[in-house]
Amino acid sequence: MSASLPSRPDLNWLKNRAKDRLVELCAIDPAAKLADAQKDVARHYGFPSWRALKAHVDAARAEVPPRTPNQEDVVRAFFEAVGTGKLDRVRAALDHAPALVHAVGPHPFWGGRPQALHVAIESDQREMFDLLLERGSNVDGVNDGYMGWSPLLLAVHRKRAEMRQALLARGARIGLAEALVLGDDARVDALLVAEGLPANSPNDGTWLHFARTTHALDRLLALGAVVDRKDFWGASPIEALSRTGPAGTPLVAHLVARGAKAGAAELARMNDLVALERLDAAERLAPEALKAAVDFGHHELVRRLLAQGADVNGRGNGPAAETPLHSAAWNGDLAMVRLLVEAGADTRARDRQHDGTPLDWASTALRITNNAACGTVAAFLRDGDRA
Repeated sequence: MSASLPSRPDLNWLKNRAKDRLVELCAIDPAAKLADAQKDVARHYGFPSWRALKAHVDAARAEVPPRTPNQEDVVRAFFEAVGTGKLDRVRAALDHAPALVHAVGPHPFWGGRPQALHVAIESDQREMFDLLLERGSNVDGVNDGYMGWSPLLLAVHRKRAEMRQALLARGARIGLAEALVLGDDARVDALLVAEGLPANSPNDGTWLHFARTTHALDRLLALGAVVDRKDFWGASPIEALSRTGPAGTPLVAHLVARGAKAGAAELARMNDLVALERLDAAERLAPEALKAAVDFGHHELVRRLLAQGADVNGRGNGPAAETPLHSAAWNGDLAMVRLLVEAGADTRARDRQHDGTPLDWASTALRITNNAACGTVAAFLRDGDRA
């Protein structure tokens, strides 16, 4: 089955999805064209071509009366206030328009169409989260416009333990994705017996992406899950599991034993020095491996890779093509920032999507992730303290 479009699909948002998809396709095949990416997006939503998808969107918009002027801007501004912790502003907005707590709209910081509760969880705004629940937010969320990510799935994935408990205490539904990331094998087994393996998983990948136990991996593989199928964003199950860090090591090994391949980036995320050393130097020292080690805060591994010749200013292969210093700044990892700067990282480098420096990334992360450590990193980069 295909993913569902929002009831009021936005063509510009779909065009941006296609542009993002083109970047991913070009990483695999440099000859890929925008038309290929558009066709991928169309098929994701069950249409044979981009033309058919566009015709459907145009017809849907023609059949529904126009929105109140600037409604999308109102929702986006509301979501931004949620994500940046503006409690008084959000409270006043809800007093004036209580239905905003249920609104689905454009994400204030990146793509997709979430609800306010999704944004509060992502931005780690606990007081905001509580306020939204008090005002009637649906703990299960309306998730079709957000690649199937429920508030509970987000809370577990983002390691928001208190929010997770609050959602469960209020009766949040535990579907297959949630049971998998919770590592609840008994519930996974019960759901698979009762419902079978659903055709669609969040991110349009496989359910393997969300497994957190070897038992769950075996059950999913036995039911036909494909070991190397990538999700909409180009991530394989191996990559997704490696992003759980060292805890993913036995899961990655389990899939490798069943035919999947773990590359340098996956091994670096898990801090697997022994396996990394078995790779040839070109793969081990590629920018993706160094960035993965930076992303997951493996300081000694970063030192080792730099000492072996990894490029401290090597660019990532995503749309932003950011440097390792950008990543460390976003994470608020001052020790990593110092390490990279001492190794010659360019503090003035700009990413290729937002045209931001590492200082810009730290400042933005402070605002939208509520991570106070990013403020310390921003001060270090701004003041030029190299002590």
